[in-house]
Amino acid sequence: MVPEWLDADRLQWAILAAIAGVLYSMYLVARFVRRALTKFLLFVLLGGLGLSLWLQRADLEQCVQTCSCSLYGEHVDIPPDRVGDRCALP
Repeated sequence: MVPEWLDADRLQWAILAAIAGVLYSMYLVARFVRRALTKFLLFVLLGGLGLSLWLQRADLEQCVQTCSCSLYGEHVDIPPDRVGDRCALP
């Protein structure tokens, strides 16, 4: 469950930080993992996670127009200053 203080704007920055962490993890895998198959599988796993995070971030940017935001199926509040006229405040 997403806390109420974690709105769509803050989540976008948190996702960017998580993507940076994924990229750093990929660097560590490339540097320290010796077995080719293990390295490949970890790259695929981390790449999929990074892509998934990037797509969720893109969805959060567009959710203000649709008046409903979610992150992996969990409802996320829209910041009050970005709520459009057509969106009713809860």
